[in-house]
Amino acid sequence: MSRTFFDKPVERKAAANPLGLKQFDHIEFWVDDADQWRDFFVQKYGMVPRAYGDASTGLAGRRAHVVGQGRVNFLVTEPQGAGPEADAVRAHLAKHGNGVRDVSFRVQDARHAFAEAQRRGATAVHSLVEDDHVVTAAIAAYGDTIHSFVERKQSGEFLPGFRNVPGGIEDREINFAMIDHVVANVERMDEWVTYYEQVFGLDLFMHFDINTGRSALMSKVVSSTDGWIKMPINEPSSQNSQIQEFLDQYNGAGVQHIALLTPDIITTIGEMRKMGQDFLDVPDSYYDEQFEERVGKIDENKEVLRPLRILVDRDNETGYLLQLFTKCVFARPTLFFEVIQRKGTSMGFGEGNFRALFEAIEREQMRRGTL
Repeated sequence: MSRTFFDKPVERKAAANPLGLKQFDHIEFWVDDADQWRDFFVQKYGMVPRAYGDASTGLAGRRAHVVGQGRVNFLVTEPQGAGPEADAVRAHLAKHGNGVRDVSFRVQDARHAFAEAQRRGATAVHSLVEDDHVVTAAIAAYGDTIHSFVERKQSGEFLPGFRNVPGGIEDREINFAMIDHVVANVERMDEWVTYYEQVFGLDLFMHFDINTGRSALMSKVVSSTDGWIKMPINEPSSQNSQIQEFLDQYNGAGVQHIALLTPDIITTIGEMRKMGQDFLDVPDSYYDEQFEERVGKIDENKEVLRPLRILVDRDNETGYLLQLFTKCVFARPTLFFEVIQRKGTSMGFGEGNFRALFEAIEREQMRRGTL
């Protein structure tokens, strides 16, 4: 197997944040069965129901649940009845299968963000919608993905057309604080890096090329200066790479994975495994005598990490991260999740673990007969 090469982080600019971005607001999945995927996130990810929408609440052509934990909000939407909204969801499902439709951003002023994004070259998808609590609008992104801008003026319903629901108590040992980053697979990486630089004012944070000998990809990370919004963007650099497989199976560009930040990955992974979530396999050799040489001194006991198969990567002298990746969660081998914990000043993405990650994904590809 050939070496994996990584470039150093790129010197960052002082971005002006022209759209007034604050953080990720929510991720919307268009799915075949909203009840099933609500239950999936509740039962295996420790989330609680937060809102519901359908024709009776004013949501045209769709049935949807909002589940979440901490600052993580997932919206799972299925088509309902007839009309253009239902037809759009059905067409998306026919083309892509289950997947992410909307990576939504919380903004200071949705009217300003929507107008300024269009002035900078973005294409409008949904015009402004406003009620007493929320203002939203949306622009096009890679593939059939969109970005909504959400301005929350005061406490109230999650979105127009939804009703908040009592969610119960988060009483499991799974603990997610926020979305750490969202990763896109695209055909033309540089085109979308330029898009996020010019329209969103994001910085090119770092870039790396990865080659395992079987497959290869290139990745660049765009990020807000404050680090609250981080979006790696991948393109394939070999025909049999997992990025190309995603593009083929999803029929275009889309969200490859969503990283969920936890303050306690050992407890979180242990509970998720107990609840039935499958993770990519990590060979026992990962924890061999070179483990300490690779990652240096860490707070955690290696022998606690080993049975959970948690990966560790040090990205600077005072910071390291712990991470693990789920297997693909939908019927098509497309989207998966990452569980991540950052220690100290960690700002990386586990580049040192990509060899182990790629080997695990390639084993899954070989099982599917695509490698």
